[in-house]
Amino acid sequence: MDSIDSPPQAEQSPQRKGLLPLRKHGGALDERAFLSGDWGGRRDQLTEAGIRYDVIWTQVLQNVASGGASQSSEYGGKLEIPINFDLDRMGILPGALFTIRTESKHGSSVNRDTRVLLAANDVLFFPQTDGEENLLLAITEFRYTQFLSKQLGFFLGKIITLGGDANEFAGGRGDTQFLSHSFLASSVTAIMNPYSAPGAGIFWMPSEEITVTSSIYTSNDASTSNGFDELDEGLTWSTAIRNQYRLNALPGGMNLAFQYAFDGDFTDIQGQFVDAGAINVPSNSESWNAFWNIWQYLSVDETAGKRVDVTNGRTDLRGTGFFARAGLADRDTNPIEWSLSLGLAGRGLHSGRPDDTFGIGYARSQIRENLLTDSFLVDDTSQRWEAYYSFALAPSVGLTLSAQILDPLLETVETATVFGVRLRTSF
Repeated sequence: MDSIDSPPQAEQSPQRKGLLPLRKHGGALDERAFLSGDWGGRRDQLTEAGIRYDVIWTQVLQNVASGGASQSSEYGGKLEIPINFDLDRMGILPGALFTIRTESKHGSSVNRDTRVLLAANDVLFFPQTDGEENLLLAITEFRYTQFLSKQLGFFLGKIITLGGDANEFAGGRGDTQFLSHSFLASSVTAIMNPYSAPGAGIFWMPSEEITVTSSIYTSNDASTSNGFDELDEGLTWSTAIRNQYRLNALPGGMNLAFQYAFDGDFTDIQGQFVDAGAINVPSNSESWNAFWNIWQYLSVDETAGKRVDVTNGRTDLRGTGFFARAGLADRDTNPIEWSLSLGLAGRGLHSGRPDDTFGIGYARSQIRENLLTDSFLVDDTSQRWEAYYSFALAPSVGLTLSAQILDPLLETVETATVFGVRLRTSF
């Protein structure tokens, strides 16, 4: 799950080149990670030549059983094709990697019917389109990464910010762990953190356990555009430090970040909305937020010698653990005062199904009280519960059952109960 703070881990072997590790695509159906296999060895050959790609189709069916704006059932899906050109392995440019990601959407979701603050279905919430219309094709990532050394590098191009707040048990893109956006990112980032945006940044890895990233990108989304029109509409500067450690030999980690937006156009919610009898919408060009998350394994049923990859959106080890995420934001421009989410998750709950994953979480966002929220009868809190269980039908196919209890944004809308099924297939 590439993101603004997840640079690739360069291979340590001096005998062979390449930033991305080699992988095998073949094997029996119940063993291989890719449903279509190795295509007669051609896919393995491409990987060895430096070209690695994935084809991921995620389908979601959800039903609003009660509450919300209306009771409905909605089905939709997203097709993602990320392609990596390992220029180092190809012998073109040492330490270089080029990534392109295309995304397509079809169908619809229950996001509007629930009337909640953040999406109940993140799979179909991004890339953002008007009215959740079908999306034939969007290039959401077009990024060049260059290592200057094993510890230092930079990236530039069109980048994806979702996944920047990486967490072992509550991360990803809504297709592997929790479906709800509240468990994938802090809600305080919503007004300045687009899904896809042109930008650039640097990363520093002083050790295998620590990654420091600083980047700048447009504050407005460019999922379905080239991004040049958004360059003069405000910028976001984001700096994060991610660390891994061991607590009584059990893996854990945390992420701390600060974001500052400038040259933008944010509503000053603490300003004067009525001036000399006339309606006035005050604005501010700056805003900020800070967020933190932590994850910790409580038990591990296998050798935990390998480093956990918190950016891949999966629970790497068989065991259980907890997660927590918190954020706070600028009182003048951000309608969210603070946000908090926490829960338990893991992999291999039953010994007979070692690769199944599960999670249960609670999230809350505190809404600032002001003239706008009072006028539109906006509730001062937004809360939700989500529980999921994902069956590993095969290494390439996952079937997830999900249940959510969602507190709508408006006081006049009743609490929504949503049940869902998600099918993710990696071809």
